[in-house]
Amino acid sequence: MAESYFRYWGKANPRERGGWHLLPFHALDVAAVGRAYLLGHRRLRRYFAAALQVTEDQGLEWFSFWLALHDLGKFTSAFQSQRNDVVTQLRGEPVRGIGSYPINGLAHDSLGELIWRAALLEKHDALGLGAKARHMGDRFAPWIAAVTGHHGEPPVVAAGNSLSTHSLSADEAAAAEFVREVLALLGRESVLAVIAQADSRLASSGKRLSWWLAGLTVLSDWLGSNTEYFKYHPDEQPLETYWQHAQRQATRALAETGVLPQSVAASVSVQGLFGADRIPALTPLQQWAEDVEMAKGPQLFLLEDVTGAGKTEAALTLAGRLMAKGEADGLYVALPTMATANAMFNRVETMAPRLFGPEAHPNLILAHGQRHLVPGFARLRERGEADSAQRDETASTRCAAWLADHGKKALLAQVGVGTLDQAVLGVLHARHQSLRLLGLFGKVLLVDEVHACDEYQRRLLEALLRFHAEAGGSAILLSATLPLAHRQVLSAAYARGAAIATPELNERQGYPLATRLHVNAPPQEEVLATRTSVRRCVDVGALHTEDAVCAAIAEALARGQCVAWVRNTVADAVAACERLAAHCPTLFHARFAMGDRLRIERAIQCRFGNKSRPQRRRGQLVIASQVLEMSLDCDFDLLISDLAPIDRLIQRAGRLQRHRRNAQGQRIGDDAPDGRAPARLLVHQPPFVAAPKADWFSHFLPRAAKVYPHHGQLWLTAECLQGGGLAMPEDARRFIEAVYGEDAQTRIPSLLAANAHKVEGENLAARNAAQVRTLKFEPGYTRIGSTDGWLRDDAEPGSGLLDEWEAITSTRLGEPSVVVRLAAWRDGRWQPWCRAEENAWDLSALRLPARLIAVPEIVDGEPKAPVGMTAVEWAALRTELPDEGRWSPVLAMKMTNDNEWRAQARHRDGIVIWGYQKRTGLKKI
Repeated sequence: MAESYFRYWGKANPRERGGWHLLPFHALDVAAVGRAYLLGHRRLRRYFAAALQVTEDQGLEWFSFWLALHDLGKFTSAFQSQRNDVVTQLRGEPVRGIGSYPINGLAHDSLGELIWRAALLEKHDALGLGAKARHMGDRFAPWIAAVTGHHGEPPVVAAGNSLSTHSLSADEAAAAEFVREVLALLGRESVLAVIAQADSRLASSGKRLSWWLAGLTVLSDWLGSNTEYFKYHPDEQPLETYWQHAQRQATRALAETGVLPQSVAASVSVQGLFGADRIPALTPLQQWAEDVEMAKGPQLFLLEDVTGAGKTEAALTLAGRLMAKGEADGLYVALPTMATANAMFNRVETMAPRLFGPEAHPNLILAHGQRHLVPGFARLRERGEADSAQRDETASTRCAAWLADHGKKALLAQVGVGTLDQAVLGVLHARHQSLRLLGLFGKVLLVDEVHACDEYQRRLLEALLRFHAEAGGSAILLSATLPLAHRQVLSAAYARGAAIATPELNERQGYPLATRLHVNAPPQEEVLATRTSVRRCVDVGALHTEDAVCAAIAEALARGQCVAWVRNTVADAVAACERLAAHCPTLFHARFAMGDRLRIERAIQCRFGNKSRPQRRRGQLVIASQVLEMSLDCDFDLLISDLAPIDRLIQRAGRLQRHRRNAQGQRIGDDAPDGRAPARLLVHQPPFVAAPKADWFSHFLPRAAKVYPHHGQLWLTAECLQGGGLAMPEDARRFIEAVYGEDAQTRIPSLLAANAHKVEGENLAARNAAQVRTLKFEPGYTRIGSTDGWLRDDAEPGSGLLDEWEAITSTRLGEPSVVVRLAAWRDGRWQPWCRAEENAWDLSALRLPARLIAVPEIVDGEPKAPVGMTAVEWAALRTELPDEGRWSPVLAMKMTNDNEWRAQARHRDGIVIWGYQKRTGLKKI
């Protein structure tokens, strides 16, 4: 055959047959995967076609065509020169006269956009449009940007880059010939019909759809690069013949990777999902969730009710009803922390299959990897491109980086449970954000504990709601308490995306409250009743010294009560644990390896959960950070809390006498009165004074003062509690508005006003930072002519770019974090800290603030061995690590003579020593 495009390689790996895969074949592999995905994802196929206003068949061929162009940049001699040995075999001579790749920092993704814009569209008229091609550049720009930006970020479009620097005229001719052949193969008539029918809408539709088309291209490229399904073809073959083969392999790949929607249940109910034995009688909120009429189209629900009122079950029932109505295909549950995600997973795991049809096999994935996303993705790292000669990031490398953090995989499952951070990265300038948006497409986005969002996170959530609504997605937001102002802005953000008039919410007193927003009716705000078993009056007292707290704990434990002390920082929790060591407390915070954290969670649930028995509860003490206040179904006889904002205290109080018990602590029916002494919340706080000094709180709890910086709100909280009691639900709305309402700021004492003004200024800065960092929907998947914050995440430590990239992609303002893995020296070799048959390295991981530990140093393209580990030991261990040690620091832990595990780690300021114990977790020595 004489076709010029067969003289270009697309994939290279010396271990594969022939050592290379021809570029046109790889292009068809990716197009076949994308086509098969659209065939299996009816909702996405319809959304794409409707946006273009074309038939589904026309849309299918249109998108297949563009997917086949994703690697146009590999037609450049600059890219091909990386493997001149392969080029010589294909052409008889190597590439000459081209500089070392990449030139001017342009990788093949950006080169693809450049070759399309500078040569194929007008100069070679690859589409056969004639004179019309000259005027189509802007209309095609979003489409080519979406597919060539398959490295996870939009291509760099720099007017000063000359194509002649990167390619030869023969490259342009080969690329043009390939485009014409692909156009004829994949449906020239349909593609030209779309251009004719959607001519004036091509640019606007392309911008709208580019966010999800970019994600589809990434997914298709990853699967299309997996040699388990697409073996290398180094020899020429008619494109039509290969296309038939590629489509068969794509169907198999998607079937085995399990990322397509599954059939859903025809109907759902609360008791059908969770069992009548677990929920013998519905709460008013659960009954509302079962009875409310399901409208057609995207909709938003905001559910507010007291802790223990069954909000989770109500929300999951709503999600199931939306799926049964045909308005969604799956579910992603977003929680504020990993600990809450773990707790939620336990509640979702059993019921999730009941959301789907009897023949379905849905994937359920917890963020830390308790379930895997089936073999197809797992094998991609082993069966992908591994060619050290290439200076370009391969699909295998990109996929391995993605899957190294299992929280990301939860977005691709039919039912995922993870953190809100994983979801909001979809609307930040973060690499592969488009894949996150694709993962959320067609799913109900369920966000729990919305009140836990600070000003910055709330703005990110607003942007996520806007994008999700633009794609026709529904969302459910849960909170024990939410200020009216926050309800208003979240509703307005969703309404903007769903093209609904900005709602005016009016309910200021009613609680519990169900708010609903959809396109066919005005906002619905329905005040609900509260079931008797969760109504409670809590006595509130104050303790002004740690000595008083310890005395109260000792007294309660001596009476046989079980007690929890919730502290505002990990350091304070550890210090309290050491002080109260004689009482053998259980310590629970975020700096445990995941395996240990799950073990502690299970122990807490067993000892203090719904079915806990008196003999296990009696005289037990838990000291925890804020991880205890959310989603854990625990029940303590006495609760002590450091002073925190009122919404946090209400959440913590929800763990106080949560389940009805008799005087001995035995579980009884929810209709019977609790036999224990009246519920009592003791707040560890400075004495309340009407005119506090400026350091009223910071002097009392200096570490917590940084966690909750608005000390005026803490004073307002303390003022609310001066009455000595907290009645739920009666006091909920009144207290929340007293601390967060429109006039609350005016009641802050004068000496705390400076702090309040400072925090309000920081909140304004946070809103501005979120505004700058979140993606803007209208321009589409593009850099808008410059980098615009799309900094590459392969910046080297010390370059100054890495810190800036972390900042612009941070989901929590000013505090980016990294995954750290613990390796233990046992039996003469390095092993995962957690001894487990599956997912041992994931269970040996935890997160640390990025400021505390250095990311792996890359030397000659390879990560440097951790401190305390030889190069030989490191080379052996790397093959076991999910990310091959490239992105997650490893702590090499060895047992010391004092029976503590220690490790040294690099830090920007030198070497830091870390200690670890199963009882206390990780701490800096």
